[in-house]
Amino acid sequence: MAHKHKTKKEPAAPKSFGWMAEFVDEQQLLVAARKLRDSGYTKTDAFTPFPVHGIDEALGIKPTILPFIVLCAGMTGTCTALLLEWYTNAFDYPYIISGKPFASWPAFIPVSFELTILFSAFTTFLGMLALNGLPKFSNPVFTNPRFDRATNDRFFLYVDSKDRYYNRDAVHKLLKDTHPESLEEVLEDESSADIPQPIWMGITTLAIFSLIPLAAIYLIRESRSEEPRFHIFLDMDFQPKKKSQQTTTIFADGRVTRPQVAGTIARGQYAPTGSYYLGYDPEKVASLESAKATRFVTLGQPPAETAGSPEEGTPPAPQEPAPTAPAAEAKPTGTPATTPAPAAPTATEATPATEPAPAQPPAADAAKPADAAAPAAAPATATGEVNLDTLPWLTDFPEGVATEANMARGKQRFEIYCGACHGITGDGNGLVAGRAAELAQGYWTPPTSLHDAKIRQQPVGRIFHTITNGKGKMGGYSSQINAEDRWAIALYVRALQRSRNAKIEDVPEGERAALGNP
Repeated sequence: MAHKHKTKKEPAAPKSFGWMAEFVDEQQLLVAARKLRDSGYTKTDAFTPFPVHGIDEALGIKPTILPFIVLCAGMTGTCTALLLEWYTNAFDYPYIISGKPFASWPAFIPVSFELTILFSAFTTFLGMLALNGLPKFSNPVFTNPRFDRATNDRFFLYVDSKDRYYNRDAVHKLLKDTHPESLEEVLEDESSADIPQPIWMGITTLAIFSLIPLAAIYLIRESRSEEPRFHIFLDMDFQPKKKSQQTTTIFADGRVTRPQVAGTIARGQYAPTGSYYLGYDPEKVASLESAKATRFVTLGQPPAETAGSPEEGTPPAPQEPAPTAPAAEAKPTGTPATTPAPAAPTATEATPATEPAPAQPPAADAAKPADAAAPAAAPATATGEVNLDTLPWLTDFPEGVATEANMARGKQRFEIYCGACHGITGDGNGLVAGRAAELAQGYWTPPTSLHDAKIRQQPVGRIFHTITNGKGKMGGYSSQINAEDRWAIALYVRALQRSRNAKIEDVPEGERAALGNP
C-alpha cells in the first residue's frame, strides 16, 4: 500500500492593515489628507513631530462625545454631593452648625464643587482611554522602520483597512498621486506574539518580592517586642524639645516649664472691672470686709475658681494674723485679746496689711457697731467666700441694651451658642442633650431649663455673669462671645421667659382683641 506524502502548507500571506504615506512637510500632508477626506475615507490618521494647525478639519475628524460624557459625570458628582450632605446633616443626624439650617445649600457648595471636579477628572481620563482603545501595547505601523522619524522630521498619513470604503488598489493610487516621499503597505507583524521567558521570570520575581512588605507589616502588627520601634520616617516622634515638668540646663532654675512673666495676663483671663462687664456693682462689693470679696472684684472671677489660690499682692485672709506684726510677737501666751481681728484692707485702702493694730479699750470697741463699714446685706460668708446669691447684681439692663436690634442679635447668638444644649426654646432639650440622653453614659449633667423658677427669679446681671464665667459643667463664653452679644443673649433669655409666663396685661390693649380676650 502506497503512503501518501504530506504536502507542505504554504505560509499564509501577511495580513494587510492599510497604506501609509510619508511626506517631507506639513503642507503636503494637509493636501493628501483633504483628498482622502473628499474621497469618503474616515478611518485615517496622521502622525507629525509637532501639532499641525488644521489637521483635524483636513482629516474630517468629528467632535468627540467625551465633553458630553464629562458634563454628565460632573452633574452626577454635584447631585451625589448634595444628596449625601442633605442625608447626613438634615435627615440621618440633623445638627445645627453655627446657626445655619439643616439643609444649608450655600454651605453645601464647597463639597459639591469638589465632587464635581473629582467625577469629571476621572471620567475625562478613563473616557479618553476607552474612546481611543487604549492601552494598546502594539500598533501595526511600528513595523515600518521609517516610522521612527515621525518624532523627528517626517509626516505620515495612514489609511486603515477597516474603513468601509477601503480598496487596496484604489487607496494606493490615491496616495501615489499626492507624490509622497515613500508609500508602503502596513503588514502584520510576523514576530511571535508570545511573551519572552525572561519577561515572565521578571514578572514572577516582582510579584514574589511585593509580598515581602505585606508580610513584614503583618509580622510587626501581630508580634510583641520590648525593643523600641524601628522608625523609617521619624516624623514628629523624635524632636529636639523638652516636655513639661522636665529639667533643663538652658535656664538658671533648671525648669522647663517657665513661670508666668510678671505683669502679663494669660489669654482669656483679662476681666474688665466695670459693672457692664461683670454683671454686678463692683463698688459695693469692694466695701465688704472680706479679702476674698476684694479679690473677687479685682479679678472678676467666680469665687469657686479663685478660692485657695491667692496671687501676688492679694491681701491676707482676716483669720490669719500677719507673721511680722510686732504686736503679735510681743503679746504673751494666754493674754486675752483686747482688739478685734484686723479686717483685710480693701482695694481702696492704703494701710499695709502688716501694720500693727492700735490698742483700744474694750468700751470703745463695744460702742462701735461691728458692721459700720459693710452694707446691710453683706454677700461675704463667715469663711470669707463670696455668696453669689447676695451679690449686688444688676437688676436692669445697661443703657442701650434693650433694643429690637439687640433682641434679634441675641436670638441669633442664642441659637448658635446656647441652643445646642438648652434647646431653641430654652427647655434644656437641645440636640446635644438629646444625644447624651440616648447614650446614657451616666456622667452627663442635663442642661438647666431657662424657664425654671430659680432662673426666672435671677437678676439679669447674674444671667450675664453665668454666660460669661459658666456654671457647673457649662464653660464660660467670655472668650467666644463679646460683652455686647452676651447682654443681647441675656435680653433674649428674658424674652423667652416672659413669653412662657406672660399675662394678658403684658399685651397692648389694641392687640388683646386678636387673642380672643379683650
